[in-house]
Amino acid sequence: MTTNIIPYTDAVRPLDAIVAALSLALLPLALAACALDSNQRDARDGVPAPSAAAADVPEGYRAEVAVSGLTYPTSIEFDDGGTMYVAEGGYMPGDATRTARVLRVTGSGPSARRETYAKGFEAPITDLLFHDGKMYVSHKGKISVIEEGGKVRDVVTDLPSQGDHSNNQIVAGPDGRLYFGQGSATNNGVVGLDNHAFGWLEKHRDVCDKPAKDVVLAGGDYVTKNPFSKAPNAVATTSAFHPFGQSAPAGTVVKGVTKANGAVLRMDPDGSNLEVFAWGFRNPFGLVFGADGSLYCADAGSDVRGSRASANEPEKLFQVKQDAWYGWPDYVAGVPIVDARFRPKKSPPPRFVMRDHPTAERPLLTFEPHASVTKMDVSRNSAFGPVGEIFLGASGDQAAVTSEEDVRAGYWVRRVDPAMATSRPFFGARSGALGPKGREYVETAGPKRIVDVRFSPDGLTLYVVDLGALEYVDGPDGRKKPRPYPGTGVVWMIGADASADAARRENPTGPQDR
Repeated sequence: MTTNIIPYTDAVRPLDAIVAALSLALLPLALAACALDSNQRDARDGVPAPSAAAADVPEGYRAEVAVSGLTYPTSIEFDDGGTMYVAEGGYMPGDATRTARVLRVTGSGPSARRETYAKGFEAPITDLLFHDGKMYVSHKGKISVIEEGGKVRDVVTDLPSQGDHSNNQIVAGPDGRLYFGQGSATNNGVVGLDNHAFGWLEKHRDVCDKPAKDVVLAGGDYVTKNPFSKAPNAVATTSAFHPFGQSAPAGTVVKGVTKANGAVLRMDPDGSNLEVFAWGFRNPFGLVFGADGSLYCADAGSDVRGSRASANEPEKLFQVKQDAWYGWPDYVAGVPIVDARFRPKKSPPPRFVMRDHPTAERPLLTFEPHASVTKMDVSRNSAFGPVGEIFLGASGDQAAVTSEEDVRAGYWVRRVDPAMATSRPFFGARSGALGPKGREYVETAGPKRIVDVRFSPDGLTLYVVDLGALEYVDGPDGRKKPRPYPGTGVVWMIGADASADAARRENPTGPQDR
């Protein structure tokens, strides 16, 4: 049995835990007609009020601020009557004190009014879906339905969301069933000191990644300091797919379960007949059915942290096939994780943790590492643009704690042509409107951390949910700590100029890049 001493990278819960995870992902003036409450306290501290002039969209489109003054908004949805609902997730790295709730919003801009529609959720709320007359809510460990009077009724519980990542976006399939992504418990399959730093290991020592299918361990343990021992040199030995401090020999079979991590699950609308649809994802945050009927999944790449760190992992967009395996934790975009490109500079190279591997599916597209891909929607009205294009968001890096380099990545919406496997920029902050180095997406009036995109019922307007500002600052111990800015969340709305409609029809794709 091989034993490695794995250095510990201190970190905080990743944004895709809300988002990513929120588990990385979740003030301008409050809405004029509403009184401030605990989720709306002004915390601008240098964060400008949002302005459409600071947003960048292609020629022929216009951006506006639909709703501002939100605290960590994570999702937007519309009912059959066109009424808007916005979820405030209740969590952002560095702030777990807010209320997770769903707001009902009427109007937009300065005249918008909002009221609490329902609360009593486990933070973070990661998605809303209005389906067959019911509002479904994906929140930590549960899928619930909001009933009359704002009562919350659970339809699925005990999802494995006590670790780094949560259950995520819900979509209705053409088969009438509901599909959702379930994130991993760890960064790369091994519980370590990064998870202790996030806070959840202290509370849930039995939590580890649970595979969707039987897995045979390759062998090789990970040894770290033991934070639960008072002995100064105490260590803990941990195997993949096992709780912290528990090890198992090579050849051990870890049984697959239905409520699995790193999987896309599906169920009947009443929560019955839950089953695994596909597995091998790290954090399948975004799901959408395309115009071709295919299921697409946005999957966030691993960070450079923890007992089994890996570097340079891209974000991925997969076309999902039933029962297929998508590689995590041993393959990255179809490439073995032992490939030299994924070796960190300051940590041992990652080793296989699974002895046997199914065929690893390759992604339709990849995006820059640490972009933190989030949710997406499909264009269905040609007056907005080509029908079938996928609009995908990315909430941006947390490089201070997840990367070996200080990089800016994500903070965008891209439009994807799934038939051509190409993408191009669609929405983000104007380069001239960014803040100074290190605070580019804090001191900007443009969009920041994009976590959801959703078309209006008529398909003519794209709504974009922006979590608001988050930065990392030096803590008293010299380590980077998160500093979120409650009340800086925004819902943006993007429409097509009627005068440009003819031009779009004549040249529906425009320039593209990969």
